[in-house]
Amino acid sequence: MSQTKRSVTIKDVAAHAGTSVATVSYVLSNRDRYVRDELRERVLKAAAEIGYVKNAAAGSIRGQQRGILAVVVAQFGNTFFTRMCVDIVAIARDAGFVVTLCNSDEDPAQERMIIERLISQRIDGCILSPALSREENTELLRRHRIPYVILERSFPGSPTRHHFVGHDNFQSGYLATRQLLDAGHRRIAYSGWDSPIPNVRDRIDGYRMALREFGIPVSDECVLVDELNEAGGQRMAAKLLDAGIGAVVFGHHDTARGSLLYFQDQRVRWPDDISVVMIGTPDWIGVLRPRITCIQRPEHPMGEAAARLLLKCLRDVDAPVEEIVLDSVVLAGDSVRQIAAA
Repeated sequence: MSQTKRSVTIKDVAAHAGTSVATVSYVLSNRDRYVRDELRERVLKAAAEIGYVKNAAAGSIRGQQRGILAVVVAQFGNTFFTRMCVDIVAIARDAGFVVTLCNSDEDPAQERMIIERLISQRIDGCILSPALSREENTELLRRHRIPYVILERSFPGSPTRHHFVGHDNFQSGYLATRQLLDAGHRRIAYSGWDSPIPNVRDRIDGYRMALREFGIPVSDECVLVDELNEAGGQRMAAKLLDAGIGAVVFGHHDTARGSLLYFQDQRVRWPDDISVVMIGTPDWIGVLRPRITCIQRPEHPMGEAAARLLLKCLRDVDAPVEEIVLDSVVLAGDSVRQIAAA
């Protein structure tokens, strides 16, 4: 959507809402003065519809802004996102901001409603991990001139560049598979989430690349995907055992939990009966024995980087677009059986 170069003013909001400039000023400044709820909502809606915002560049970072940032994630129950939120909140607090945390639950319509409400509440900036990696709701933020950073969910092939912080999902899939290949395994399956999200496919691509480097044919039958829950993991675990698979990369800890529980119910032991490597480090992983070899994603560095990048955008609305991609590391456990010399 095209934007005019002239900034939208309070007069424009007043005309759009059909009220006085003074009333608009009272509402938008949140002053202690009685205004009918219906009129207040009309003013806020008018301001949102025509894109009225205070000029973030007109004052300091603590000057004319309201001091409110928003973080919208797609899976708030996922520790991967909540750990990043901890760092975002801490850095924002040190910079004088409070943070509103919202969960879209992988629903683009819910995400749009949340963003619309946040805009009406006059947030200064937003960190967004878009539901199902869909891009359309970022247009709302651009139209209302709200600085934002995309967290983890990129938009490959998009003509629009976005400030972005994420981690190398291809590397995660590759590193996980190499732990098994280097231990001598050659028949290795991938088990994960059936999702259209590009970074999910990146993990599978990393798995496939590692196999190719060892000259192992890549079989679609060894790539299992299902719903992102324990039930999906249990279904995939049953398929793994039926196929006699001796090693598996778990691409997501939500499905991995179901698979590991299924293994325990069937008295299948790791690494004696099956070697496993998991992408992610959920809180429950520490209670399992033998310890699971994991790929640790840079959750805390990502949260910190996203917060600092957003603060930078608030200071300089014309800052060049930055894309930050961080590396994962291997946390060695005892879940991979050595069957040949590395």
